[in-house]
Amino acid sequence: MVTRFGLTWWGKRWIGALEALGAVYANRLPRGRTYARQGRVTNLTVRPGRVTAKVQGTRAHPYRVTLTLPVFDDATWDSILAALAGEVRHTAALLDGRMPDDVDDALQACGVSLFPRARELSTSCSCPDAANPCKHVAAVHYTLAQTFDDDPFLLPRLRGRDRDQLLAGLRAQRAGTDEPADDSPGDSGPVAVADLVARELYTARGPLDEIDIRPRPAGDPTATLRRLGPPPAAAGIEAELHDLVTDAAALAWHALADDADQDD
Repeated sequence: MVTRFGLTWWGKRWIGALEALGAVYANRLPRGRTYARQGRVTNLTVRPGRVTAKVQGTRAHPYRVTLTLPVFDDATWDSILAALAGEVRHTAALLDGRMPDDVDDALQACGVSLFPRARELSTSCSCPDAANPCKHVAAVHYTLAQTFDDDPFLLPRLRGRDRDQLLAGLRAQRAGTDEPADDSPGDSGPVAVADLVARELYTARGPLDEIDIRPRPAGDPTATLRRLGPPPAAAGIEAELHDLVTDAAALAWHALADDADQDD
């Protein structure tokens, strides 16, 4: 089976940056792709602003490859997090482990991109080849695209924020949102849970706190248990479970109702 690189849109974008960088030395790219498929890239490490790896060439000792990319400062990251947190679909995608399809559109207002722009990406290799990228650098690029396919959070890590920092920043931004960003006509306030359509949450605009969560008591919290039927020869256990489920459901509803009253 032939190894493929750039299976996701963000992986393809990274390879696109490599191909733009290597337009003058395009013959190095196929050789680098072959090296990547042969597993010659080892010790690949992604840190803020820096990627390092070793590539086994024809000599006994592997070559050292380094890629560098500018890290965003704190003020830029604050702007990025505000832009991402302002869209429900962006938050949903990131929580689902995906990079939002239009993340660059959201970041354009901040004047940045997660992907390398012209003259942002610098590469170096310990080999004697004067080409940039050489086949060893190209091999690291292809392997990195494959790594990004598996973990898109390495992209923001390269720009200065790892997964935990990014998600924590999004949560903080959303917690600090006081009013919906969109005051377009027709908005009549919070959206009731009963009016929500799950498939539309990924494309909805506006902050998550527009959703008005109001707990309602269940008609019969033990209905599911009764539909399952009693365990074989265990009627006593069924009765005990019935009581436990009833009590747990009542406690849960009252706790939610109390929280809702405190928020009003």
